[in-house]
This record gives sequence, structure tokens and C-alpha cells, in this order.
Amino acid sequence: MADISLKLLSDFVSIQSVSTDPSRHSEILKAVEFLKKEIKSLGFEVNIYKKKGCPPLIIGIYRPASTKVSKVSARQVGIYAHYDVQPEDPVGKWGSPPFELTRRNGKLFGRGVADDKGHIIQIIEAIRRLVETRHASSLHNNIVLIFEGEEENASGNFEELINQARKDLENIDVFYILDMGMKAKNIPQIFYGLRGIIAGELKIKIGETDLHSGVYGNRVLNPVQIIAELLVKIKDGKTHQIKIPSFNDRVKEISQKEMEKSMPSFEVNGIKSGYTGDGTKTIIPCEATLKFSIRLVPNQKAKEIKKIVEDFIKNNLPKEVDFTLELSDGGDPFYTDFENPYSKKTAEILADVFKNKTYFNRSGGSIAAAEILQRVFAKPVILTGFTLDDCNIHAPNENIDCEMFEKGITALQKILRQ
Repeated sequence: MADISLKLLSDFVSIQSVSTDPSRHSEILKAVEFLKKEIKSLGFEVNIYKKKGCPPLIIGIYRPASTKVSKVSARQVGIYAHYDVQPEDPVGKWGSPPFELTRRNGKLFGRGVADDKGHIIQIIEAIRRLVETRHASSLHNNIVLIFEGEEENASGNFEELINQARKDLENIDVFYILDMGMKAKNIPQIFYGLRGIIAGELKIKIGETDLHSGVYGNRVLNPVQIIAELLVKIKDGKTHQIKIPSFNDRVKEISQKEMEKSMPSFEVNGIKSGYTGDGTKTIIPCEATLKFSIRLVPNQKAKEIKKIVEDFIKNNLPKEVDFTLELSDGGDPFYTDFENPYSKKTAEILADVFKNKTYFNRSGGSIAAAEILQRVFAKPVILTGFTLDDCNIHAPNENIDCEMFEKGITALQKILRQ
């Protein structure tokens, strides 16, 4: 691996750009300055689009100084990735500091190396190699980089920001979203479907202080019990079917083969309440917080599901408890026709670099930008990437395979030159 790409990735990983943590907004801005400096050094025009309290959107535009083809035949290639990362918790389960790039056993470890800072550095390094070598003369495509800083926080402002940047994006012929993984090592894939997402938080409060569980047991409501009973009403623990009335009305029928990654889901992300330290503390907690996420499938609309879930939760809580419920606007599912020339050519390039057939697949994950870019600009959207199943995305010891990192750079060079 080139020293320059390792140094860039190391510097980038050291920036704690956690978009879900308001106290680290300064780190978000540090990441913006880092990327602005790097892509400017490659000859990009850089435009930063802002909204108060929101991570900025970075748009970088590269126009080749000279070309052997006419301007009419030159393509506009858009490349999306995100510079924000997930929180590093639980820190104790990391084998090395989460914000310090560490290499061991053929892998690079650190928060964001797989999701999605590694892909950003691969893009930058691919462009650098093209610009600084003999291949520069064959780089006739205009390149537009689209770096978001809010993907891990549901991309709530992405559509507004890209509309601010419409003049930079409206002539793009094809969008590449680099935030996905491979089927296995050296087996590439392109994705044509993603689930949508809504994130939620429910806080329940029964009083101002915890109560003695012996004195008050069976006399007051327990907020954890309330949450437990609510969850049983929401989802069948065996079939995983969501039981909220009308929730599944729009679900598109699919084959059994696709069911596991393509059915809606409701998952608890965490519950905070009461005493969880060593030993015993016999209390009834005064409050409890539930964090959850909902995944949506084709034909479901985030706006409609948000209202259905909101009404259901409010109608299934005891009247006497105080609560607050917050639901993100979320993002709709993504589904596209992959029988277009760009997808086919990309599949050929990936197959050539990795020496294996490129698979077309769909994922249970969510990337709001895919649906938004496709809907707003009505152009092909190709989702791919170079991470593996054991890269521990969103978990301790996040990593990326060194060989796939380097081959990914080679693949991107060829994609940009096609």
C-alpha cells in the first residue's frame, strides 16, 4: 500500500467526526477542512453548502485541462461518500484506539475505515494517481465529488443541501455511491436495492426520583415494563413480523430468496434505565429511554410509516405516564433498474480487477442519498464498495482488508477513465 494513502487515511481516521454527537461538531468541521484541502490540491474546485447546525455538504468538481475527445462526449461522473462516522462505544471492546489507524493481520483498524472514510481515501488516491501519472491524458471525464456529513444521522438535511448545490449536480450522467461491500474477498458486487429507515426515541417518565421497589412495587408503573409491553405489541419475536395495523399494507411481494434482507424491520437499538452497576440496588426507575430503528421496503413511504408508528405508540401507552416521542423524517427505500450501460460496464471493470464475476444484489441496509439522488436527478445510481462481511461496521474493531483497499483504488481508476 502506498505510504501517501496510509498517511491520508490515518489523518482522516483521527478526526472524530461523529455526526450524532453535537458536542463533536467541531470535529465535523475539521473533517470538512481536511477534505477541502486534499481535493483542492488535486485541482478540484470546491464548494461548501451549509445549513445551521448541520454538517456541511462538500462538492468537489474536476474538469480536465485538456482532452483528446470533444466536450460533447465527456461524461459527468458523480461520486458520493460520507465523512461522518458512528460513535466508538463500547470503547473497552476495541483491540486498539478507535481513532488511531492500526495495521495488523493484513487489515487496517479504526472507526470509519470501512464506513465510509476508507472509500473516500480510495477515491482521492485513485484520482491522485490518475492526475499525477501518464493516465492523466486519458482522464477526460468531469468528476464531481459529493461528500455528506450526516449519513449516520439519517441524512435529514441532504435533500435540502443538494438542492442548494443543484447547479453543480444537474448535469451528472451517473452517480456512484461508495458505501457498500463485497460479496466475499475478491468477489465484487453492485447493489440495486436498499431498505429505507426511520430512527426513533421514546422517553417515559413516572416521577422525579427512583422509588423503593419493596415499598412501591405493584403500586406504581415501571417505565421499563411499559417499554417491554409496548415492544411485544409492536413485533412478533418469532416471525419478526411487525404487528402495527396498516404498517405492512404497502409492502411489495417478493421472492422467498430475497425475504431476509427485504422485509420491514423494527429493531431496538438500546434501552437506558435504572441501575445497571455491580451488586444490587432495589429500585423502580423513574424514567426509561428506548432508541429504535425501523427499516422500510419498496412501496413503503417514510412519511406515511412515521405517522402510523407515532399514532400506535401514543395510543398504546398508559394514560397516566409522561412521555416524549421523537421520530426522524427518515428516508424512503431505494430500488433501481441495473440493466443500464453504466452498471454493465462497471460490472465488467470490477470483474477484471478482482478476477471474479460481479454479482448484483440488494441489501437490508439504508443509504438515504441513493433514493434522493435518483429521485431528484433521474439518473442511474450505482452502489458498490470494497469492504468485507467481517469489517465490523458500526461495531468495535471496525476494519478494512488491505488488499481490497488497494484493489479498490485500482478499480476506481478504471471506472473514472471509462
